Amino acid sequence: MELNIVSPSKDYLQITPIDSGVDYINKLFYVIDYRENKLKVLGGYPSNSVINITGEADTGKSLLCQLATVANSPKKLKTLYISVENPSSYVSNSLRRLALLKKIDYERIIENVKILDLSNEFRILDNIEKFFRDFYNLAKGFNICIFDSVTGLYENREVMARYVVRRIFQISKSLRLTCFLVSQKREDSPFSTRSAGGLAISHIADCNIVLSKIIVSSFTEKKIYGVEVGDIVRIFRIDGCRLCGHSSKNHFFKINEYGYIIFENPQKTRSEE
Repeated sequence: MELNIVSPSKDYLQITPIDSGVDYINKLFYVIDYRENKLKVLGGYPSNSVINITGEADTGKSLLCQLATVANSPKKLKTLYISVENPSSYVSNSLRRLALLKKIDYERIIENVKILDLSNEFRILDNIEKFFRDFYNLAKGFNICIFDSVTGLYENREVMARYVVRRIFQISKSLRLTCFLVSQKREDSPFSTRSAGGLAISHIADCNIVLSKIIVSSFTEKKIYGVEVGDIVRIFRIDGCRLCGHSSKNHFFKINEYGYIIFENPQKTRSEE
């Protein structure tokens, strides 16, 4: 093995956006325009990054990934959706619903999205290297890849989490994929990034997003969040992004009766200040 050292490049890496599917989220990432020496709103997630989305059940993790999938299909960005838990028919139904809500022709989804159904593949871990070879070949030609959820690849063998996530990271970088990893929460704190597999994912991923769900159970929480006791408060937080600047605030949202994300009582984003 040869070790190569290089000098820092005179050219800067241009960070480009990839649409999150939610205008509010698109305004939460910032980049420096070196030509103008000015901080600007990126306009989406940083492309070619590995984004970890973690949270407990029913916090909108899969929904965020599906919104990005639907939003980028009309732009002819191709998505490989690896469904480890839900059969492909359920994923298709969710994409169809979101396409209808966003007034996007579902034919564009069919044309630019492919689903790899692993919901009944129980022996992936028995030959994980073969899976990664197949994944590398399958992912060629795609722009976006989603693992929903990556936790399913090392279920009951969480000691393998760091290795599995590192291999996905390496393949994503070599193919210049924007990769979303849905990971299940393993800690009670609504603000922690600790997911199944410990801190492995959050340390390896370029960007970490934590989705929280708090059931208001006291008058103190009622006063803090401005809702009634028994109401659900949902929080979106970017817990670090090594590729670009980002909002560090808690942002409140709800999932309405149509299964769509709506940000409410929005705090000012940098673009509005």
